[in-house]
Amino acid sequence: MAERVSKQTDGEVRIEVFPSGQLGESAQIVEQMSFGADLMGQVQAGNLADYVADFSIIVYPFMYGGIDDVERLIGSDLVSELNTKVLENNLRVMCYLHYGTRDLYTRDREVHGPADSAGLSIRVQPVTIYTQMVEKVMGGAPTPIPWPEVYSALAQGVIDAAEAPPLSILDQRHYEHARYLIQTNHIQDIVPLVISASQFDGLSEQHQKIVQTEADAACTAMSAASVASYEAGIQQLKANGMTIITDPDRAAFAERAGAIAASFPEWTPGLYERARTIIAGQ
Repeated sequence: MAERVSKQTDGEVRIEVFPSGQLGESAQIVEQMSFGADLMGQVQAGNLADYVADFSIIVYPFMYGGIDDVERLIGSDLVSELNTKVLENNLRVMCYLHYGTRDLYTRDREVHGPADSAGLSIRVQPVTIYTQMVEKVMGGAPTPIPWPEVYSALAQGVIDAAEAPPLSILDQRHYEHARYLIQTNHIQDIVPLVISASQFDGLSEQHQKIVQTEADAACTAMSAASVASYEAGIQQLKANGMTIITDPDRAAFAERAGAIAASFPEWTPGLYERARTIIAGQ
């Protein structure tokens, strides 16, 4: 995207890339953008929920059946309304990309349904939608631990389980201390690409069109790569010794997931039901 934008604007618009958290955590980046800093970043939907609470619905557990369901919601009036609301905080959503399909994995317990995950200490991000998923859906104990420390926590038995996309598990070599991967597919990790609205508005109309077009192309390409990588990641984990449980009772988990909505009294009334209706194509 950076190369294409530079080429098409004759170098007048440059995108400098700072990977691996060099500019800070995503919540800090979003805050800086809201204050007008010249930044653009791939952040978490939960970070935007700090400004518009309804954004958390995008990563609601056990809501999507597959990528078609994701596209149906992201392309809906509901998400368009969220994008408009967050503009009031100087945050412009350029596009959304699929970052991964998240699965549960355990040190030594097979999980086929909610009864099997009950009581597990499960590492999660310190975000309400994740902690409520573990408590209300999986019956476990949510245990927030920084991602770089998960490897040692699994090795030492500080936690019983964690959840992440397969490629993240491979990248961190968690398969060395986790015996089972359960294909819960509990969250489709949809992340927004966000830019400071004042920065975008400062571009010429022609340059705005170029940046938006290339952002859309980048999100589409990354989403396709993410979706395509899932099965390959599963096979690599299997080759590294993990036992893959392919048929957990997702319906049983999903039935319990509706209770999570009650943990968000700040949501617009009927938000969960509206999202479910959109996904159902009604």
